[in-house]
Amino acid sequence: MLPNKNMIKLDSTSRMPIYIQLANGIIKGILNGTLSAGLRLPGSRTLATHFQVHRKTVVAAYDELDAQGWIETVPAKGSFISKKIPVAQVQNFKAQKRESLAPLEQTLFSLNKKIKGVQHFSLPEFNANKYHFDDGVPDLRLAPIQSLTRHYKSLLNSKFAPKKLNYSTEIKGNIHLRNQLVKYLSETRSINVTTENIMITRGSIMGFYLLFHIILNEGDIAIVGETNFHAANQIIKKAGGKLKTVPVDEDGLDVDAIELICKKKKIKAVYVVPHHHHPTTVSLSAERRMKLILLAEKYQFAIIEDDYDYDFHYESSPILPLASFDRKGVVAYVGSFSKSIAPAFRMGFVVAPANLIEEMSKLRRYIDRQGDVLLERTIALMLEEGEVRRHMRKALKIYHQRRDFFCNLLKKEMGGFVDFKIPEGGLAVWTIFDKKINLNELSLKAAEKKLMLIGSDRYNPVGKELNATRMGFASMNEKEMKQAMKILKSLI
Repeated sequence: MLPNKNMIKLDSTSRMPIYIQLANGIIKGILNGTLSAGLRLPGSRTLATHFQVHRKTVVAAYDELDAQGWIETVPAKGSFISKKIPVAQVQNFKAQKRESLAPLEQTLFSLNKKIKGVQHFSLPEFNANKYHFDDGVPDLRLAPIQSLTRHYKSLLNSKFAPKKLNYSTEIKGNIHLRNQLVKYLSETRSINVTTENIMITRGSIMGFYLLFHIILNEGDIAIVGETNFHAANQIIKKAGGKLKTVPVDEDGLDVDAIELICKKKKIKAVYVVPHHHHPTTVSLSAERRMKLILLAEKYQFAIIEDDYDYDFHYESSPILPLASFDRKGVVAYVGSFSKSIAPAFRMGFVVAPANLIEEMSKLRRYIDRQGDVLLERTIALMLEEGEVRRHMRKALKIYHQRRDFFCNLLKKEMGGFVDFKIPEGGLAVWTIFDKKINLNELSLKAAEKKLMLIGSDRYNPVGKELNATRMGFASMNEKEMKQAMKILKSLI
């Protein structure tokens, strides 16, 4: 029998198969020295009787241990702990039971603490709240789940499924998806490219990381808006870049201010959200777009164009992206399906000159061998069959109605406390609160009422207090918006 009959506990309610639990228990006994090299294990019938399980369960556990190299099976003699296993120091079982089950808090080895984590703000937990004035999240209830499920199932059930589950050599992303994106970008954004100009990424953040780490050297200057997407700022810093901010007004990024900086200093990159700037939702005017392109050509800096919600535009047609009239290779365009489909599906893309895409491919191999092959093929099929566009037309109509309803509701119920402009597009309203209202404290009080409201700290420029926040409207229907506004008004 085992040295201690209580050393292995089997849980019949666990989702883990009993034979795996048994095998893992024996492995732990080997690792902590309770079961020594060369020790003969009990016969399958004896162990089955002891644990009151079927003999086949014990046989399966032993087969698993044998396959992993933990034990050796000798015909007519039995199963033995492999003599090749290094000898572990034998521990007192009672002490081992008391101490080793506690989660470890510290590594024995030293860590490189030069890496700074992304700064987090007082953002209430999304799933903990019933109502959400969020950063601009789509309504997940509208996600095209049936289409996704159908294509996933079809791919997995086909006779070629095993090949699709293997490693991929397509570091730039599935060629079918890139081909479909060539058509999609041309038809919806007038961006004319080939598959060699496209890399599929796991969301836009990965795209920014690769781009800035290739474009920037230590100390290079990158220009961003005074208010800006905070994650982009932190990635630029992580890449060694030095942030230089310019104002953002009703026409977007102040391009004249960029020109003044270029005349004095060498600029390496400009990060811009031309379409519904984050966080203020303003759009870069056509005049400024053209001037920014000309400045990039003259001073030879990169434009990183973040176009996270191009598809959500309600007033006439959106202005075409900077990438659509890039003549000399100064723009790297970053898009995403996270809002058009669902945030959980990490699917973004970068459109750029072929040599930049090639360098991104080299860097990507250090952090990610390949993308999600099945998801990429699924999105490709949805694009090919027109399902993405059909979904977007339906969602756009619903979000347009919700934007109008929300803005009317905000003006009616909170007009005396807030100032805002109706956004031309996007999924959130940039809302400035009366200075008498402490927005950060209000956010904490709202969370207690199961209402998500983001504090102003998340959007404040360095050294400034805007007392403003983004109020997402897309993830709630009209009934939910009314209730959320009622809670917010009662707190104020």
